[in-house]
Amino acid sequence: MKTGKELYDEHLNRLKAVIAMKKTDRVPIIFNADAFCTKVGGGKLSDLVTDVVYGNLELLKGMQAIGDIDCIEIPGTYPPSMGAFFLSKIKVPGRELPDNMIWQIDEKSYMTVDDYDTIIDKGWNYFFLDYAKKHIPEGLEEVAYFDKFTKQIEQNFVDAGIVPLCNGRVMSGSPFGALCPARGISKFLMDLHRIPNKVQAAMDVMAEESEKVLREQIRSAKPFAVFIGGAREAGDFLSLKAFERFSWQYTKRLIDIIVEEGSIAYLHLDMCWDRFIDYLLDLPKGKCIFSPDSTTDIFEAGEVLKGHMCFMGDVSPSLLTLGTPDEVYAYSRRLIDEFAPQGLIMSSGCSIPANAKVENVKAMVAAALEG
Repeated sequence: MKTGKELYDEHLNRLKAVIAMKKTDRVPIIFNADAFCTKVGGGKLSDLVTDVVYGNLELLKGMQAIGDIDCIEIPGTYPPSMGAFFLSKIKVPGRELPDNMIWQIDEKSYMTVDDYDTIIDKGWNYFFLDYAKKHIPEGLEEVAYFDKFTKQIEQNFVDAGIVPLCNGRVMSGSPFGALCPARGISKFLMDLHRIPNKVQAAMDVMAEESEKVLREQIRSAKPFAVFIGGAREAGDFLSLKAFERFSWQYTKRLIDIIVEEGSIAYLHLDMCWDRFIDYLLDLPKGKCIFSPDSTTDIFEAGEVLKGHMCFMGDVSPSLLTLGTPDEVYAYSRRLIDEFAPQGLIMSSGCSIPANAKVENVKAMVAAALEG
């Protein structure tokens, strides 16, 4: 039986090879499945809230029960801390919600039009702290609390041989992704048309601050990969012109910094990115992971990005929940046949739902383990 260290090295080397689009013995498997794995491990979702270390041990136990999983997207979760990230309150199991109900973002969007001037004049960090203290003070407290346990939780996964893809203490996000929940999606999208110059001026200030912080974080933590998210920046919401002006220029700069500092850019791109796939060709070859959520046409994207970057995904949450093991296995094998030659990491589209069928998830894993 292999030791945790031997498993970790095997999994890490497999990941490095597939990201560089080199041949591997089998397709590596990554899980983004906090709620699902916690339940499989015998716990309640409220355990992640009431005892964060114990709850994450249940999460780890659930991963190990499914099979030989190479990697976890971000090691460890503490749902109450997510509110600060989304500039929103959050309802969590065991407090506002029943013990096994999934946590929910309670987006209130308190930012006003005048706050753009505050960001321009005083900076994003000043605005963020002032906003959080006024509207979500508990969010800052929860982040500070979780920070006490993150290293221990991450080490538990490493000791079990599971590679943390990203480091939860290294945060990367575009100005668009921060302003949209703070302002509210409908009001923010209107701002892009009514006061575009002011919005861009605020984004420029935010970008300058966040890019400096990102470099410092990467140099300190040395993460294998850095999370780059995108959902409301997708083609469902933005024209090409707005995408270039308010989203892509800032996102690309973050990705360039990640690669310059020696990490992999993990592009977790929810919603439909079909119209914007060509832009990804401007990114460094073999230094990114493209991870759609099953809304983007992964097979069309594969034709565009063939030989340029590794793919992750893309077994849909609906298939894992409502499908049969045979259907999941067949789709997973289709992904392997199509993408393994150019680099594939087997995964769900976005995350595995809490109510996914265990036999379906095992079918996805089995398809990858066969090579």
